[in-house]
Amino acid sequence: MWSDLNIIWKECFSLAWKSFNNNTIPIGAVIVDLQGSIIARGRNRIYDKGSNHTLSGTDMAHAEMTAMSTLKKEEHPEIKSYTLYTTMEPCPMCFGTMVMMGIRNLKYAAKDGFAGATELNTKMDYIHDKSLNIGMEGSELEVFQICLQASYEYLRNHNRIEKILNSWSSYCSDGVDLAKGLYEDGYFKDAICRNKPINDVYDEIINIYKKHL
Repeated sequence: MWSDLNIIWKECFSLAWKSFNNNTIPIGAVIVDLQGSIIARGRNRIYDKGSNHTLSGTDMAHAEMTAMSTLKKEEHPEIKSYTLYTTMEPCPMCFGTMVMMGIRNLKYAAKDGFAGATELNTKMDYIHDKSLNIGMEGSELEVFQICLQASYEYLRNHNRIEKILNSWSSYCSDGVDLAKGLYEDGYFKDAICRNKPINDVYDEIINIYKKHL
């Protein structure tokens, strides 16, 4: 439940929900230092027409990229001790950027069977030699993120939706099934119209999920 999440994951999902409300992919990310203080925030802004972020409207405007783009090299000499938190497993672009920037710790809420790229850590000696610390939260965080993102895909209804949803269903069918039911019920459209806060959205979805376990 929302009250069980730490402040970092709460911030990540708050950013993801803000992206959903702005008609773009619901992924949020934060970067924290060794003390656990949040030093950068980012959310997906690819389709966010109201954003003035430098990357907005480009295919580079992923949540992780918009967070990392704020870190100037000379201002962060301890960047190797930083941790990137993101609600979805990073794609090749975001994972590669993290590696090249020097961030050595990654935590993500949900696996991305469609575009996730953390497997590159074992496929390339260059990356493997960086000794990255990679962890996935999984559990209800993964169910919620997959549900949120699948619901967005249902609303967007583009020509790759079946391939994307099938990739997520292979390991998180609960999240995709939840999304389908909530989409058919108009849950997310109603939540956005009513400006429902992320804590309510999270708890309502997780409660529905637990009832069907």
